[in-house]
Amino acid sequence: MKPRRLTPALLTLLAATFGFTAQAIAAGTDDEGRLITRNTDGAWFLQQPEGSPGKGCVARFTSAKKDQSQLALIGPTAQSPTAAILMHGPRIATPPAAQEVTLELQQDGLPPATMRGALMAAGGSKGGGFLMVPAGDLKQTMGSMRPRETGMNVRVGGVDVFGLSYDGLDQARSAMLDCLAGKRFTGGKSLAEATSEIRLMGTGAIAGTAFYKGAVLAKKQYPPKGSQRVGLIHMSDEFKQWFETVKQSQKMPDRIPERIAKHFMFATILDDHGGFRFTKLPPGEYLLIADFSYKETVTRSEVTGRTDVYAGNQYIGSNDQVAYWFEDVKKNTTFSKTVHLKDGETLQVSLDKSMLGCFFICR
Repeated sequence: MKPRRLTPALLTLLAATFGFTAQAIAAGTDDEGRLITRNTDGAWFLQQPEGSPGKGCVARFTSAKKDQSQLALIGPTAQSPTAAILMHGPRIATPPAAQEVTLELQQDGLPPATMRGALMAAGGSKGGGFLMVPAGDLKQTMGSMRPRETGMNVRVGGVDVFGLSYDGLDQARSAMLDCLAGKRFTGGKSLAEATSEIRLMGTGAIAGTAFYKGAVLAKKQYPPKGSQRVGLIHMSDEFKQWFETVKQSQKMPDRIPERIAKHFMFATILDDHGGFRFTKLPPGEYLLIADFSYKETVTRSEVTGRTDVYAGNQYIGSNDQVAYWFEDVKKNTTFSKTVHLKDGETLQVSLDKSMLGCFFICR
């Protein structure tokens, strides 16, 4: 069956209606709802606005994987009766205006499904883009979705743009149906409470830019926008003691204990200049780590022939004929910086590997 096209009027309406939801997801605001269920794949949250029973319900799944992709089931709002599925991920493009696309959904054990959707213009501090698929009857759509998906993949224009594994949709569906019926969801923890279970919490922040500069006159090179190429380790006494034990054993454990995993965080690159931000951090010592690829121009040469040299009729030698060209190659770089954060402080950091000032000792 050929997927139904979105009319310009519907596309404009959807862009206006769901733009606020995309911005809210991207901004990472505290008002992201309450926890429905959490598992090894990630967590489901329910957002239920006050004062509008049955309207503005959003069930959102945030992946526990490094890229933190998100899937949101969006119910009708006061502005539009149309429901939708909204996908957010670092590989989804962000056009200047909402753009209709054909997407292919691939799920394990099922034939590929083709449908119409739209790339949304909404951006935000988490980086990446948004892909929206209209859902005329959200209850029917949720009923057709499996409680668990492993390796679900979405392609646009033959390119993989979104991938997700999730579990717990049956609990999320039940909470969403209650919300659509106007019932208040009173259970579950807030985002801050749920987050505190998986990492240490505080009121400080670390923000800055990450870049590599290979020579004095070279351009700065940044990790790609939307990628998660900057990490943070809270160097608490507990972490240092655990890490010292690992070093003495000379072997990384097969599984990092949850109490230690709380110390690791990743930030999504916010812009084209390596911007990053970590929030809700307790005071203490932190190790920032950048790990990304950069381009380096190298010179190649090849002997293409020889030219004999004569003085009069006397042969005196030969010169090589050499062709030169330049080639860009990708190389990987990893570098770090230790910082100390005070209680409630917002610390600005330049996380860089630069040759400036390194005329004598840098290698």
